[in-house]
Amino acid sequence: MEHYYLLAGLLILSALIRLRIQNLQPDTDASRPDESLFPKDKIANDKLVLVEGVSENDLSKILQMFCNSYNRKAFQALPRLIQLSDNQFAVTFPYDINFEIYCYFINYVNYPPGFDRHFKTVGWATTTPSDSWITEKSVNKNVMLYISDFDEEYDNVFLTTSDNVGYKLGFAIEEEMQLLDSPEKSYVRQPVNINELDEKPYTDFK
Repeated sequence: MEHYYLLAGLLILSALIRLRIQNLQPDTDASRPDESLFPKDKIANDKLVLVEGVSENDLSKILQMFCNSYNRKAFQALPRLIQLSDNQFAVTFPYDINFEIYCYFINYVNYPPGFDRHFKTVGWATTTPSDSWITEKSVNKNVMLYISDFDEEYDNVFLTTSDNVGYKLGFAIEEEMQLLDSPEKSYVRQPVNINELDEKPYTDFK
């Protein structure tokens, strides 16, 4: 009987979390720091996000909402949007982005507030020793970041290193990182050459 109560509790919690995510209101606060604080020099990096099954109009709204949330006091997120096909887009960060905020970005685009659906979002990066959640098994490695196909928590991302070590990176307190016995998804190299994207038309957000 206790198992039934536990299962019922988990189902209720899952439903409440889903309802909370779907009812989040888009951030329309467009306040920004003084333009003198805008970064002057680009920073070389290989952070790349691919988003599928979304229109350019919807993705532009999502990127602007994310910027509204993170750029009020400092320019922490400056994504660049490049269209690859009718419903596939690449996002890069010419001025780089903090790894933790980058993980939030992947989750945010996958579960954007104000939308009743999610969009497949996958990211790639090379980790550094100062990055949040990074351990000796994942430092200085190419990694792939994604949302689990079985996700019911809505506040984490999954990471797979180039040598297929897997982690769950949780945003909630006391759920910050979990080493997996095996990754849910094996590492796949970036299907797009990030250097070639510089030649394509783009839209910058701030």
